[in-house]
Amino acid sequence: MILSYKITVEELSKAGKNHKWERHFCENCGCFMWGHGFVTRYFQSIESYVYLKRYRCPKCTCVTTARPDEYWPVIRSSIRCIFNILKTRITTGVWPPSFPRQRGGHWLKRFVNHAKMSGGTNLETFLTFSFQKSLRFFP
Repeated sequence: MILSYKITVEELSKAGKNHKWERHFCENCGCFMWGHGFVTRYFQSIESYVYLKRYRCPKCTCVTTARPDEYWPVIRSSIRCIFNILKTRITTGVWPPSFPRQRGGHWLKRFVNHAKMSGGTNLETFLTFSFQKSLRFFP
């Protein structure tokens, strides 16, 4: 499971393991979760890795990782970055300069499939709607 926290990657990078993470209860069973160490993750906006806190439930043994809320799970780029790149590609028809076309193609394919399944006809309008409503089209 992933916990979203209102914190920036820059703050986490500066604080390292010394950041004060909030304690919380397990979403599965409601039991108080224990600290379970740290895990390193890379994000596009920072060149080095960032320490993210992990928690473990003593009752159901579920492991949860805390993550900044401006990033989707598994994705290294921020939601805002994905929105801007896709908006540029949809409106102009070309990828922004110095942006890896393969990564953008993956995002675009997932977004178009999401739009088709949701009944979105105008991709630009549906893109804006999706990001305003925080609709996720990645795992």
